[in-house]
Amino acid sequence: MKRSIVFLNSVFPCLSETFVYDQFQALRSAGLEFDIASNHKPQATEVHPRMRDIQNQVHYLCAAGLAEILAAHGRIFLKRPWRYLKALFSAPFLDERLIVSLSQMTGAAILLRRFAHRPHLHIHAHFTYGAAGVALWAQWLDSVPYSLTLHGSDLIFDNPPDLETKLSSADALVSISRFNIDFLQTHFPKVRPRHLAIIPMGIPPLENVQHSTGRAEVLRLLTVGRLSNHKAQHFLIDACAILQARGVKFLCDIVGEGDKREFLETRIRESRLESCVRLLGPRFHHQVLEMYRDTDLFVLCSITEGQPVVLMEAMRAGIPLVATAIAAIPELVQDAGMLVPPSDSLALADAIERFAHGGVSWQDMTARARAIIAESYDLEKNSLRFKGFLETLPV
Repeated sequence: MKRSIVFLNSVFPCLSETFVYDQFQALRSAGLEFDIASNHKPQATEVHPRMRDIQNQVHYLCAAGLAEILAAHGRIFLKRPWRYLKALFSAPFLDERLIVSLSQMTGAAILLRRFAHRPHLHIHAHFTYGAAGVALWAQWLDSVPYSLTLHGSDLIFDNPPDLETKLSSADALVSISRFNIDFLQTHFPKVRPRHLAIIPMGIPPLENVQHSTGRAEVLRLLTVGRLSNHKAQHFLIDACAILQARGVKFLCDIVGEGDKREFLETRIRESRLESCVRLLGPRFHHQVLEMYRDTDLFVLCSITEGQPVVLMEAMRAGIPLVATAIAAIPELVQDAGMLVPPSDSLALADAIERFAHGGVSWQDMTARARAIIAESYDLEKNSLRFKGFLETLPV
């Protein structure tokens, strides 16, 4: 018997999760049949032009009108009245805020109504946030199994409401790293999913993306990520202040947007780095790839991560890198980059200066980096593994 798979997202598609879009495209190319649903619709500015067409294929739960909402709740109540009432009365006892829980319950009811004609429904959600909450409610309301892909911050840092309940109730868990599995075993020993797999995300070959091998007099640094507490770009700015004091010539470009922009602007201004540190705002994916050509060193200074796709891309493009040794990053980078402790601007500055002065055999590192990505983080290979995992789950 064949499962009817629905990939459920909190917001889809969006710039910060292009890797989810890429995985969906690879899965379709591999022959997997599935539908896509999303709790919310992104703003137009959050959608890359290449992802706009897929929006016509997404079932947006937020688009439901009052008539559909009432029909969805009525359908579940008539079909399974006791399960409906039991689930409803459990809402005040969850960690999640009551209004959010009821919204997720409604989302689940809408989802179940829209896909009522599909046999053996199975829901899969990336991350453990809102989409996982809706999947949990779908299981409570109508015994629909669900699975989750565990990334990083959603498991080890953000502590989403009802996290252990979401993990324990999942029919299957897919982790992008061994690190996440070890974390589960240590911090959630009661979570014992019936089906578990380690399947990293991946990236496609980067055509015509090759960073220039010639070094300019001014060291060109690049970091890409949302301006947030997680990405912690202020440690890179502080490292730049140290480098400037040491006389190292550099230009640091920070790509991304977020709620820490004003804080970072102040940091740059107070450190008198306006001439050498630039906040470039958001960039589309193809624009970031173009920037790789003129980048000497890619820097990632996050304090929490999963396995950053942007780091995979830098490795595949042959860009030397320095990154914080957190979560699954050492698992990804191995010996193909420089790793420094998190929240340590001095260590970050030391690593950058070492590279600037030729103290790093970057040719060996980049060759090793390309080999790691080709072997373990190829989008097509890992999507085929994910497809096989989903297809072998018992109905």
